[in-house]
Parts: sequence; structure tokens; C-alpha cells
Amino acid sequence: MVNENNSVIDDVVSKLVVGTSSLTHMGLATKIAERSLGLQGLDLTHSSLDPRTFSVGEFCPRFALGENGRDLNGKHVYLVMIPSPDEDQEGIFYRAAMASQAAKENGADKVVILATDFPHGRQDRGPGDDDKAKGELTTVRLHARTLLGAGCDQVITTHEHSSRISGYFALESGLIHRERPDLLEKEARSIDPKYVKVPEHVDIDDPEVQALGRKVFKSISPHTILADYLLHQSSLVGTDYLENGGARLLVKSVDKGNRVFIDPLTDALWLPNLIKVYCGKARDAKNDTNKVEVGIEEVIGEFTSFDGMMELLGDDGGDTLGTLRKTAAWSDKGNLCSKTGKFYGVPEGRIIYCTHPWLAGKSYDAIQRRIVNNIGPQEFLTTNTRPYVGDHQYYKLKETSTVLRLAGLWADAILANELGHDVMSRYANFSCEEEQHRFISPLYVLKRHTRHFMAEDSRSKKEINFELRG
Repeated sequence: MVNENNSVIDDVVSKLVVGTSSLTHMGLATKIAERSLGLQGLDLTHSSLDPRTFSVGEFCPRFALGENGRDLNGKHVYLVMIPSPDEDQEGIFYRAAMASQAAKENGADKVVILATDFPHGRQDRGPGDDDKAKGELTTVRLHARTLLGAGCDQVITTHEHSSRISGYFALESGLIHRERPDLLEKEARSIDPKYVKVPEHVDIDDPEVQALGRKVFKSISPHTILADYLLHQSSLVGTDYLENGGARLLVKSVDKGNRVFIDPLTDALWLPNLIKVYCGKARDAKNDTNKVEVGIEEVIGEFTSFDGMMELLGDDGGDTLGTLRKTAAWSDKGNLCSKTGKFYGVPEGRIIYCTHPWLAGKSYDAIQRRIVNNIGPQEFLTTNTRPYVGDHQYYKLKETSTVLRLAGLWADAILANELGHDVMSRYANFSCEEEQHRFISPLYVLKRHTRHFMAEDSRSKKEINFELRG
């Protein structure tokens, strides 16, 4: 990796303003700002943006400006947007849009929303795409139109749920009409280029449409961070699961959409002998709701049985974790393939991962109990895209859960984006594991509870003072 000249970095930082439109999780937003700006002791409400609210509850963001105002001239403003179950999700999003417009009205040259988890990212299909969505809206399309209309120039997020999101940003930004009108269907090509309101004339699933949208909507994949953790700090370290090229490690893709994460993850593990399994989505058996049917579509690697292996199940997010629970139950009963009738055996342990710990919002306690009781992972791994998960954990889950905290990653992405680097490829495709570890390891830290089975025993002998009475 090539290090940028310090003077270049200083010039980039001099143009940066990092703020947040919400007081929720201000600690995380501050860490991101401090690491990207190279400062300590920041108070974002005074140094950049005060997310103030009037007494009647109306939001009115105010940037910290000098006496003459419009001090954002020439500045590039990054607004950190962090979802929380304790706040109205739509309110979090709209406040970010209001802050974006406030930045532009006060002179900012560029506004970027840094969304640790892009809101409503799973609502990427509307009534024209899916019968299940009849009567609904394509929420991510509305978000694209709202943010772009409010002056936002780019969005950076983590582990998008669907590549369709970038397609809608390509459409709503007008990029298709300006740069690739050939991607429009014939009946739409006569439309005024300023009019970008007709998704039915554009194939949102077209890779060329989505590639165009990547100029505006960028998603960082955390697969190399997960891989680095597994190789260097997880419960796998020091065991024979990583020996012999990972011959006792089993990585499962739980559905087709999951493959876009699992494939680069296995590449980043640098274990040539690990077993990779592509599964169809776990479903209740038609004639017995107590049984689960899973079709194994492909197995990559040489093995005789899953017996004695460690399996890894990973996904973009965990809400009810229904798919993972069904897959785990099916695995515990022998990995019977519904297509072939073959039993593949029972792994002896399991690690599960999800980038976004949705965990059913405020119902996270019940969901976490299910993780412990129905999935029984050796480790439960997630990130702090939704920071509350580290503070509100069912006490038994604390014993196995590790949170990969990504403030360093997001701060690095801000600087990289300003320097013109592609943040979607920056954290992938290394030449060797050593280079990957050297680059990736400083970008995250761990959070484990003192009850965690891998935490160092902090207990020490202490004198007991007890006063006898009578």
C-alpha cells in the first residue's frame, strides 16, 4: 500500500468537516471524527454541527460558523448517521437530509452521508418487483431521491443488503440520463434528462446501472476485517481448525444472496483447504413444520464428512435470525440435503456472524435468548454499525459475543474517499495474508464483556473487611 504525502493529507483534512445530525451514539460519531481529523477531545456540537431541537420538538441543525457565516465555503462535510432502536428511524434519516441541505445552503462544496447501516436497506423492492410488496413503496428509491434532493453528493455505508440500492441512486441522480442513456428503454429516451422519475424504464438489476450508481452510493464490505479477526484473535487461533489449510473449517452460504459476502470472505481467509457450501434458503418442510428442508446446491472442497468440523455462518444482518436458526437446527440433525437425501454429518462447533445486529430492535433480549438457546454458537460475532448491541446484551450472550468496532475503518474511508481512492475495493484483494493483516488490523478493535470466555481473568485476591456486631 502506498502512503500519501503528509502535506496531501493535511490539505484534505483542512477541507473536512465531520458532524452528526443526532445526539444518539455521539461517542461513536466523535471517535470517527477524531480519527479522520487527527484530533482529540472534539466536541462535535461546538466544532461542527449542533443537532439542536426546539422546545416543541422540531429539529433545526446549526453549523458552527464565524461572524460572517457561510464558513463552509470550500468545505467537504461528512455527516455520520447511526441508526438506533431508541429513536424514530425515519426521523434519524430525515434529520440527516435536513443537515445535508443546511450544509449546502451554508456554502459546502460537497456533502457525504456516512451511514454505518443504511436505513431501510432491506426495502429495495416495490409492488412492481415482488408480489409481497403490493401496496407498499420502494423505500430505498425514496431515500435516494430525498438525500440527493437535499444536496447530498454521496453516501458511504457498510455491507449493503442489496446492490439494487446503487441502481436507484443511479436513476435518481440523473447519471443514467446524462452518461448512459443507452441503458434506458426506447420509450423512455425522449424524456427530459432532468426528469428521473421512471424506474419502470430502467432495469435496476442491470450490473451496468448499478456500477454507474456506485459513483454516488458506495458500500464497504467488512469481510476482510472478519477474516483478520478469525485468523488472529478468534477462538480458532491455536486450534487445528486453521491447520492444514483450514481442512476442518466449513463456511456455509445460507442462501443465494449470501454468496456475494461468503465468496470474498473465504478468499480473505487464505485457507486453500477449507470447505465451502452453497445452500438454498432454509424452509419449513411442507408436511412437517417441525422439520427444516435445505437444499445443498454445491460443495467446494474435499472431505468425507462434516463431522468434527467448525462451521461458520455469516450474513449481512441479523433480525429475528430465523434463517440462521433453521440452518443451525438442520445442521445439528445431520445436514440432510433435501435434493439428494444425503446426510453430510454434524459439525462439532459453530461460529455465527452478522454485520448489522438488528436483533428485532427493542425486542433484542428475546432474540438474543434464541441465539444462545437455539443456535448455541461457540462465538457470536457482530460489528457496531448499531452500537447499542454492545450495551444491551442478554447476560448469557455476553459470554460468547464479540463486537468488532469499526470507527477506524469509517475514519479511513472518509480520508480515502477524499483522496479519490475507491472505498469499495480498498479493503479487499490483497496480495497475501501478511499484507492484509498489516493493513486491516489497525482499522478495528474488539469489545468483549468481562464474562466472555476469551477475556483475561481480571479477578484477584482481595482482603475482605467485615465488621462483627454484638
